[in-house]
Amino acid sequence: MWKFFLLLMLVVTSCSEKQIDGNVINVAEAMSRLSEGQSVQNLFSSISYIPLETNEQAIIGKYPECIIMDSAILVSSVHQNLKLFDRTNGKYIRDIGHVGTDPEGYAKDSWGKVSFWADAVRRTVYLLGWNNDFLLYGFDGKYKDRIRLQDTVNCILSQNYYLMDADRIWGHNKMKLSPETPSVFYMDRNTMSLTGIATWNSALLPMDEVLSVSNLLGGNVAYGGDLAMAEFVGDRKYYTAINSPSLWKSKDAIRVKQAFNDTIYTISEQGLTPYLVFELGEWHWSEQQQLDVEGCDKKIAIDYILENAEYIYFHFHTSLYLEESQSYCGFYHKEKKTVVCQKGDSLFDKMNNQHIQIRGVTSDGHFFALLQPDELSDDNQRRMGVEEEGNPIMVMLY
Repeated sequence: MWKFFLLLMLVVTSCSEKQIDGNVINVAEAMSRLSEGQSVQNLFSSISYIPLETNEQAIIGKYPECIIMDSAILVSSVHQNLKLFDRTNGKYIRDIGHVGTDPEGYAKDSWGKVSFWADAVRRTVYLLGWNNDFLLYGFDGKYKDRIRLQDTVNCILSQNYYLMDADRIWGHNKMKLSPETPSVFYMDRNTMSLTGIATWNSALLPMDEVLSVSNLLGGNVAYGGDLAMAEFVGDRKYYTAINSPSLWKSKDAIRVKQAFNDTIYTISEQGLTPYLVFELGEWHWSEQQQLDVEGCDKKIAIDYILENAEYIYFHFHTSLYLEESQSYCGFYHKEKKTVVCQKGDSLFDKMNNQHIQIRGVTSDGHFFALLQPDELSDDNQRRMGVEEEGNPIMVMLY
């Protein structure tokens, strides 16, 4: 675990809807009338379940992570190559490249996981290599290129979350380790030069005061990704999931959300422009107090955000650093400017008697969930006939 954090050091039925004014998501008000659970049918027009094909070539292991494009599903898991499935029927198509130390092999971490991103425009997959580089593969499974930053650029690729957008790679550095490291930047795909956009330096992490580090794998729903948990001298903590979706594209706009900053920003070459602000009221957790365990039971930490044409979905915790931490989720309707929040993150599909948890948004703007076979309701199990040891089921919300 310590080795992992050293790498990070280098490279850690609803409440009543309420109309709000301006570009504000009024979470504080919504917290005053929470629901125990939303139904899928209250929020979406339809839902579909797509079992991923299971065969000897298409084995999905522990801690699956997925990216869903307009026609394809990319899935990674522990000790497996990246796999491509058909989005319409879940049929296995092919492996994308392979883990290995040869020139076309990509890296896996100490838990056997691979890091990958997809460019919907170029239909290209970027996989993290062994030498601070990216390996590029097409959706056809063919190796395309290996790219790395210029030698003069001080950036550890595994430290950041990325958005691949044609000839530009947008990055968000969540580890506040150095005032010289930009928090938001982009890299030119052709020259691999790096241009800083913005830097948040109000609360650099005291890395010389670390006492211990632990990690929680597979926290895609709860935290947006794998959670690194650091404890510091003086009853202080810091949690972050580097692979949680903090940087995303909505139509033609690129957005970013920094932890302990209540504003969602739109990014351009000129800088950051405020897009929406979370009004947390007395639940506000300032960046200067981000390490404080005391008082975190009365503070909100927003874990991650997913956006499509209709909604902004946001997942958050209270008591983040305590054993009794509580998860919540919320939906902001962009046109109506209404907010609903609920305790927990489970939505209920009344038509199929099935609980689901949103974990991502497709490239064409639909929220999706993932279920393991043993999580299926009896109704869905009978309807789909999925084997207990089979691959996961993708759930699409329209």
